[in-house]
Amino acid sequence: MENKEFDNEKRGYLWHENNSTIERKGSFTIDGKKHYGAIVKSHNDNGESKYEFMVSTGLLHLNTDRMSENSPDMGGKVTINNQIYKLGCWAKNSENGTPFTSLGFQVFEDKAVGFDANGSPTEEKAPF
Repeated sequence: MENKEFDNEKRGYLWHENNSTIERKGSFTIDGKKHYGAIVKSHNDNGESKYEFMVSTGLLHLNTDRMSENSPDMGGKVTINNQIYKLGCWAKNSENGTPFTSLGFQVFEDKAVGFDANGSPTEEKAPF
């Protein structure tokens, strides 16, 4: 999926990867800190297997009590490059019907704020 609208600073998107599987999932320690990761198997354009090591940056939660239409479908705190962010995730479909997930990141502060449907910060209280 090629959509630059969702690939701006503190925004992004995720797409379905056909025939991908988590081969292994577990934990490891570096510099005394425990981390979680997974080996994901997918395929390149020639159908050949490829493997990626992915590190978990945080735990996400389904938002079963959405406060408004703009509330994220899923979210949680994630840590990237030693910075804590609030991540909001929205299930969407492209113009041609391809499903994807829109992402919005906001630097985490103790005050509660949320995101609008486009992943931009709002004063609305975050549901997660």
